[in-house]
Amino acid sequence: MQYLEEKKPLRNIYKKVFRADNILPFLFVSILLYSIYTLTFGKHNLKVFFEKKQQEVKLQQDIQRLKEENKKLQKLIQKLKSDPYIIEKMARENLGLVKENDEIFVILEDKNKEKEAKSDRWIDKIKRIYKEYYLNN
Repeated sequence: MQYLEEKKPLRNIYKKVFRADNILPFLFVSILLYSIYTLTFGKHNLKVFFEKKQQEVKLQQDIQRLKEENKKLQKLIQKLKSDPYIIEKMARENLGLVKENDEIFVILEDKNKEKEAKSDRWIDKIKRIYKEYYLNN
């Protein structure tokens, strides 16, 4: 009998603690604390979120830049397909091709000047070969 009497006060405590009025604020605070913990220390925290946002913005800019470059290249392709003047110009500039009876003038630079930057253009290669030939003979 004494056991039953001791158990009744515990039931009263449980009823007071676990009432609907007490559970809802407890659940709210628990969820709030869990959310704060997850946002600060979790795998997908705020730092990672902002890094991903910055990466997304950078990738969007790269996509936009590449789309613009693609449009320019498409226009160049159309010009190369249709305009013989553009084809001739590109062949002369990039490949170093010349027409018959064209004269090539090679301008030598001063020997004392150092080259600031080496370039791989065709005319620079011709200049270098001509200098080597001229100096050796």
